Amino acid sequence: MSDFINAEIRIDRFNSLIRALKKRSKNLKPVMSVIGNLVVKSVRQNFREEGRPDKWQQSRKPKGRTLLGTGALMKGIHYELDNDGTAVTVKTGPQKYAAIHQFGGTTGAHDIVARNRKALRFTVGGMILYRKSVNHPGSRIPARPYMMLQEEDETNIEELLKRHLVADL
Repeated sequence: MSDFINAEIRIDRFNSLIRALKKRSKNLKPVMSVIGNLVVKSVRQNFREEGRPDKWQQSRKPKGRTLLGTGALMKGIHYELDNDGTAVTVKTGPQKYAAIHQFGGTTGAHDIVARNRKALRFTVGGMILYRKSVNHPGSRIPARPYMMLQEEDETNIEELLKRHLVADL
């Protein structure tokens, strides 16, 4: 199983425009790169707003922002073009937790063992505790779909494709 999740821009309403572009344009890479950057920017905005158009269920961290702990998941969002520059694939970085946050799910019970320190430090009922390991009972992670476009993104993509098509005439 791959640690990456991919979101391909394969929205049916763009297929006829892309076919027309393939026939008329010598090089689609410039417009597809602009589209890739637009999608990455939009996905990262989903993180900054903690869900769009609907807000995500908040995490239990009192001061933390949902899915923005270290920012690694958001910073890992990038795009790739296929070899002929006619398709954009938006991907996450290699974080193992990328898919469970996108789709939701459950984690099984597992042990958490101190690796970089002598002990784990945590608070239970106002008391600070130290343990070399603890048994985590598992978690239910709600879906927080971040790999998604907004309506205005789709409109912008359509306009970019149309402008590129007209520019090559």
